[in-house]
Amino acid sequence: MSENDSGYDGEGPTGVPWALQVVVHVEKSPAPQHTDVLRATASAVALALDAFTGPDADPDVLERTERWRSGPIRKVVRRARGAGWTRQLAVPGVFVHAAHRVEVAVHVPGPVDEVDPEIARLQVGGLILEDAEPPEQSGDVRLFLNPHVTLTTGKAAAQVGHATQLVLESLSTRRATAWLEDNAEVQVSVADEGEWEHLLATAPVVVVDGGFTEVVPGTTTVVALHPWR
Repeated sequence: MSENDSGYDGEGPTGVPWALQVVVHVEKSPAPQHTDVLRATASAVALALDAFTGPDADPDVLERTERWRSGPIRKVVRRARGAGWTRQLAVPGVFVHAAHRVEVAVHVPGPVDEVDPEIARLQVGGLILEDAEPPEQSGDVRLFLNPHVTLTTGKAAAQVGHATQLVLESLSTRRATAWLEDNAEVQVSVADEGEWEHLLATAPVVVVDGGFTEVVPGTTTVVALHPWR
């Protein structure tokens, strides 16, 4: 299973792209670690989509989410701190997930020209974090970033979000439920260069970028492995 990334995505009848808006809580000090942000964002996307499409979902939220899912799965990752983080939490339809010392807010999809002002004012792009220490990781879903491309933390977060969405949609109901009950835990790492071609050939989920930011069109950014074939 593969999917094109954000950039040219999810156009509605008016030709306006739709996107899932994702906000990462990033204070200046202490700043979260790069891998922790990727892991938290990846899990948050899967958990949010389950909430947005589950039996208890608001009908409007469900309709908007399914409309967005019917096309390319564009995601816009933003960062917020202080009052900006707090204000966007008041926007209706937000799902918040906290894990690995990182908070992530996922907002119901909508047209990119109708983003709530409290979200639209938050910065897109330029989020670059580091791992001050090797992160401790666990989880049956393993996400591998392409070792031949360099992505900012924000771009990589969008890519791993695509991957977990595709993993979730590929699982049986029983397997998906079990994974979600485990908070959709994932491991994230950069693939070994010598293993990348094998991963491309064998991974059940492959994310291909549309090439509108940071990488050229058609670049594979992430592959996902899981034990539930």
